Formats: sequence, structure tokens, C-alpha cells
Amino acid sequence: MSSFQSSLEGKAGIVTGGTSGFGYAIVRALTKRDANLAVFSIDEPPADARAGIEGEKRGKAAFIKKDILATGASEVMVAETLRLYGRLDFVIANAGFAIRFERPLLETPLDEIEQSLATQFAVFPTAFTTLTLAAARVMAPRYGHLQPDSTGHRPDSGAVVVTLSEASLCPLRDDLLAYAAAKKATQWSMQSLAASLGPHNIRVNGIAPGFADTAGPRLFYDRHPAIREDVESKCHLKPAFMDPGAVVPAVLYLLTDNYITGVTIPLDGGYNIDMKRYFQ
Repeated sequence: MSSFQSSLEGKAGIVTGGTSGFGYAIVRALTKRDANLAVFSIDEPPADARAGIEGEKRGKAAFIKKDILATGASEVMVAETLRLYGRLDFVIANAGFAIRFERPLLETPLDEIEQSLATQFAVFPTAFTTLTLAAARVMAPRYGHLQPDSTGHRPDSGAVVVTLSEASLCPLRDDLLAYAAAKKATQWSMQSLAASLGPHNIRVNGIAPGFADTAGPRLFYDRHPAIREDVESKCHLKPAFMDPGAVVPAVLYLLTDNYITGVTIPLDGGYNIDMKRYFQ
């Protein structure tokens, strides 16, 4: 039987965008499993974050205010994690936000579309790629020399998990043109990095969550109930709007299985499956 490194005890990782939504759910889950985290965000953590995590008396989480778009941000994040914990084993690249066009594209000024595309691409494939490579330069010496066991599996590995989106699987919404394009580009970057870093025993995978039941999306769908109804009708598993904690099992799997790389796990309730259900 192959080795399976299920414990994160003693490991240190970076989580970007870890003060709300999917990111904060991931932070809570990983610290409960003994991981030590450097959590970077442009926002302040929830009021109970430090007390709640410290109350677990297991892994640690240091919350650091940092804009991933700042010059040299990737190097700073890696250096700060090493300063805090003396090592770096994984990255959860979660930071991001969706720019939406809430009017017809032919009526939207071109400079607005251009700026939206530039911003989304800076947040997603660019920041993700530079952070992954900065972290890989630290992880490669730790993990690259590990040899496979009799089954061909290594006992441990470096890991990068990027939060993509259902928009990277089925970008069929005009309001998310810039966001979907950037997320799809990130998926291609993820696969390229998986191939490039695999020989160094560093795995790069993604999760593609669907529609989060969080404050930001709720405001949008409250303004556009017809879109909410459409989402509800296309999600084959319910609820269509997911609790952020629903991504945790997939993230844990991608962090601890040492043979999977270059894969995107859809976590969208089947929204990406375009099958019409006429007889039910």
C-alpha cells in the first residue's frame, strides 16, 4: 500500500484571501489539523478569528495585511512565512474577487472593459503564478529529493491549491466575462506549473467552487433574482449556493495525496453539467 501523508502537523503554509469566505473556512480547517499558517489579505480578519483559532490550541495562524497586487508581494509572503515558521510546505492561492458587468457589453465603455480585464488577470493568473514559483523555490529543496516507495508514490510532497471557479469550467455569463477569462487562464497556468514543478515533487491543483452563500454574492443575486433562479435550476445538487466550508474536504485531499497534480475538482453542485431534465 502506498504512503499517505494525511497529517498536516508541523507543516507551514500560505493562505491568501484567508479572512472571509472560502479562505477563512480553509484557515479554520487547516489549523484544526495542526498546520501553521501565514494568512494574507487586504482585509482585517473577523473579530473572533484569533481567539477562535488560538482556542483550538493546535495549529497557529498569523494574519498579515498584504495586497497580492503590490510589487514584490509574492517574495514578501514567502519570506514572512519562513520568518514565522522556518519552513514552507504548501500554498492555498485563494485571493480574488469578481468584477461584474451589470449592463449590456455593447453599452459598456471599452476602457471599463479593458481595465476590468487587466485587473482580473493581475489578481488571478499573474499573482497566482508568481506566488507559486516563489514558494516552489523554497519547497523544491525540501521535497525534490524524496524517492518513491515500492508503489511509485512518494511519502510526502510540496503542494499548491488554487481556488478557481465554476466560471473556469463553463464561462457562459456575460456579466462575468473578465472574471471567467482570468480564471480560465489561471487554470491553464495551473496545469503548466503542475508539469514544470512535478519533477521537483511539487503538486499544483485547483478547486472550482460554485456559488457561495456569502454576503457579496447575496447582494448581487438579490438585485438579479432571475439569475438566482437560473443558477438554482442548473445546479443538480442542492443547495445551489454553498456554504464556504463545503470546499474543505477537497482542499485536504489535494494537500495530502502525493500523486495527484494538474487536476481541477469541480465543487459546483453539477452546474457545469449542461443536461436538461425534462422528466422528473
